[in-house]
Amino acid sequence: MNILAEFADDVTEINICKKNIEGSLDFARFTKLTKLYCNNNNITSLNNLPNSLIKLVCRNNQITSLDNFCFLNNKGTEETNSLISLNCSCNKITSLDNLPNSLIELYCGNNKITSLDNLPNSLFGLSCYANQIISLDNLPNSLNKLYCGKNKITRLDNLPNSLFELSCDVIVKDYDQILGKYYKK
Repeated sequence: MNILAEFADDVTEINICKKNIEGSLDFARFTKLTKLYCNNNNITSLNNLPNSLIKLVCRNNQITSLDNFCFLNNKGTEETNSLISLNCSCNKITSLDNLPNSLIELYCGNNKITSLDNLPNSLFGLSCYANQIISLDNLPNSLNKLYCGKNKITRLDNLPNSLFELSCDVIVKDYDQILGKYYKK
């Protein structure tokens, strides 16, 4: 049985957490969907995510890729959707490319990500703990919070001036450490 069959095409929110769902899910018919909660399943892929989606929580699954945030508009040009919040922690994701420019918060901890290049300039919070990231260069100037512990990072240089909360495993110049977190001096 397809778990999505019970939802109307014009639904704006779907919550299918802890439903023992396995395999791929296709969201092509949900053109008005703004919030999707599908955590704690065995989902391997999320296909045809609608451009109306603003919040996606898909943590604790078996997802290997989430690089499908682009779509063709009615003029045939590529655009990214309006996603503001993405929580894809605790999956098997190796990269996050083509993130939408609208993204404000990204939680991608406990995956297999090796780099986070080309993060959106709108990003306010980034939690990428417990991955295989070697460096975090070119962080967006809008970033206020960064949680990047348990990676392979040895240095954090050129942190944005907007950053006021930092949790990491390396010593960072110009920050005071209080209870394992760093705060801008």
